[in-house]
Amino acid sequence: MKTFISLLICLLVRHTYAQTEPAKPNPWRVTVEMGVQTGRVQPDQRNAYPYYDYIYYPNNYNYYPARTAGNRIGLTIHAFTGYSIRSWLIPGLAFGVDYYNNSAFIPVAAAVQGDIFGHKKRLTTFYSLESGYALSGPNPHGRELKGGWLWSPGIGLRINKGNGTGFLISAGYKHQEARQVAAVDGVQTLSQVEHRHYNRLYFRMGFSF
Repeated sequence: MKTFISLLICLLVRHTYAQTEPAKPNPWRVTVEMGVQTGRVQPDQRNAYPYYDYIYYPNNYNYYPARTAGNRIGLTIHAFTGYSIRSWLIPGLAFGVDYYNNSAFIPVAAAVQGDIFGHKKRLTTFYSLESGYALSGPNPHGRELKGGWLWSPGIGLRINKGNGTGFLISAGYKHQEARQVAAVDGVQTLSQVEHRHYNRLYFRMGFSF
């Protein structure tokens, strides 16, 4: 009986200590955000040059209508998964979906995030840096449109919930490269290549956990 009572007391003490022992912080950080990206687009220019008293337009038969200048706004969905080495150094992987006009790209990038001041408060500012490659997604050009290299710096504000989760507001810049290879003769023995450079400012909101 005494042995049973002693064992019961030991179990109660161990359980009480386990309840009062502080939980270890989760070293993994996962964020999911959604927002918009916007940028000024210049109008298309024909590849024209003067020829005596005329203006010559090469490949005019394969020329698409000119695009007017203006602001463009597209949807962006972003996710990040990283491991916290320090509060100011969290390397990981970023991926998502970005829309530029009617063309979508699927970025996959090496990324790093971190708290700027290296400690947690109710409001915490953080930075982010990304560099990688984007695959072409649904677009009106089909397989002619190819993805390309991207890089993106950003800064944000996290409202901590106190249980490892938080609400995020972030903004930054993204540079995305792409190219379109259009066949002139139908089999791409002859082709024309358009190199694209998308430069956008993004504004996103989401959650971290």
